[in-house]
Amino acid sequence: MDIILGFIGALIGTGVGASIAKLYIDHRFQVERERQKERRLKAEKQREASAAIAELLGEWIKPHYFDNVDKNQQLWVIQTTYWKTILMLDKELLDDLLPLLAHKQDLNRNDIIVKARQILLGLEEPDISPSQLNNWFAKPQKNTTRDAR
Repeated sequence: MDIILGFIGALIGTGVGASIAKLYIDHRFQVERERQKERRLKAEKQREASAAIAELLGEWIKPHYFDNVDKNQQLWVIQTTYWKTILMLDKELLDDLLPLLAHKQDLNRNDIIVKARQILLGLEEPDISPSQLNNWFAKPQKNTTRDAR
């Protein structure tokens, strides 16, 4: 009889132990899923902020490359891009970006890109220098009118 009661107790104990183990494993999976979700959201925010900075700088320098750009249209595009960018960037990056756009600080586009990269990737120190970045400057337009015959 003791053997039967021992066997029944072991089955009940094993069932309780299995239930506890299942709850623990389910909890660990849920915690890991939440961590992965947070990492994905952070990476998405970094991509969006990076794209916004690139778009803003691209619109900001566009008049240097095209002579026939409607200035009011260009200013409107820059302003709306600027507002969109302001809403998604952190304070540290804004402190560097705003004076550049207002021509109040002796920074160039490469400095901003390096600083943005450092902040968005969470680096202690920049992993690239502004001098390592390429810039393709606008070439002067040649007057290529042909003689009409």
